[in-house]
Amino acid sequence: MYLWNLLQNSIQGVVRLPHQKRLAFFLTGLCIFALAAPQIAPVSAQSTQATVQEILDGNQVFIQNKQASLNDVARQKQQVRTGNSRTALLFNTGAVARLSANSVLNIGQCARLKKGTILINGAVNACSSSITTGVRGTTYLLEVDESGNQQVTVLEGEVVVKRNATPIVDEDDEQSTVKPTDKPTTKPTTNTETPIKPSTQKPNLSSPTTSPKVKQFTTPTAPIKPVLPRTNPQQEGRPVDPLNGQPANDKPILKIEDDSQPVNQSDEVVLKAGEKVEVNQGGALGIIQQLTENEFVGLLQGNLFQGFTNQIPGIDKVRSVFNGLFPGVNFPISIPGIPTPNIPIPSFPSFPF
Repeated sequence: MYLWNLLQNSIQGVVRLPHQKRLAFFLTGLCIFALAAPQIAPVSAQSTQATVQEILDGNQVFIQNKQASLNDVARQKQQVRTGNSRTALLFNTGAVARLSANSVLNIGQCARLKKGTILINGAVNACSSSITTGVRGTTYLLEVDESGNQQVTVLEGEVVVKRNATPIVDEDDEQSTVKPTDKPTTKPTTNTETPIKPSTQKPNLSSPTTSPKVKQFTTPTAPIKPVLPRTNPQQEGRPVDPLNGQPANDKPILKIEDDSQPVNQSDEVVLKAGEKVEVNQGGALGIIQQLTENEFVGLLQGNLFQGFTNQIPGIDKVRSVFNGLFPGVNFPISIPGIPTPNIPIPSFPSFPF
């Protein structure tokens, strides 16, 4: 009863306050509620399955070497492979991806690209055998060529490219490797031939013996080395000037520095919108480079943007980045505008206090 009376008195006290103080009290309460509320965890970028959304240029899309159709699902530890076709995938995280022709993608803790090119829009971490990308909801491309060299290109947002401490190896790769056996496969051969006994007959000394003629070769003469003047025995152990063979005294001796020391390689880089980095097959990260206008336009007019029925959800953000990097250049993808009806926006009702 006491608490109820205290609550009523508090409400009446707030109502009697001026309008500005009541508004400040209301906003303060909202801030306290927001701080006390539990924080929402970020969306996990771990991919566990991918659904086939589109298939272009034929029907050469396979899941575990079985021809795939629309709405087929590739689950964890399964492989999606394309021949001459392209495909669009929808991950369980809500992100979308597009695979170019002749690509191989493994579904797992990260979308591991073994070969080809993948375009990702959303929260999915991609990886190869030597690098892993960390995203916060963005649009980027990962390419792995036949030699194992890679390239990461960011069109919108940020991507953290990290070198793997140990190369990622799939189970099928481990099974395909042949383990050496401990036991030898061939038995050592034993010499079963009988030894040849020396002949007891005496050679006939009366008959002349002919020996084969042997061609004589003369040994090449070694080049004559110039003899440097000998130094005084009392000056042995002192540095010698290489030009005249005399003691250097206080002259500085030329030293050749060894520049073969390894250069410190970075294991992690952060790519921003409009940047790319190349990675060799060993995982060594290259220098961050800025995309040129022709490179950006070439990607937007390439096979991972053209021909698909549904556009990626983040195309508006990609256009904003493009216009910011290259002002005055027309965006090469036409995005139909959404008409907004001319309806007046109603005003919010005022609070009773």
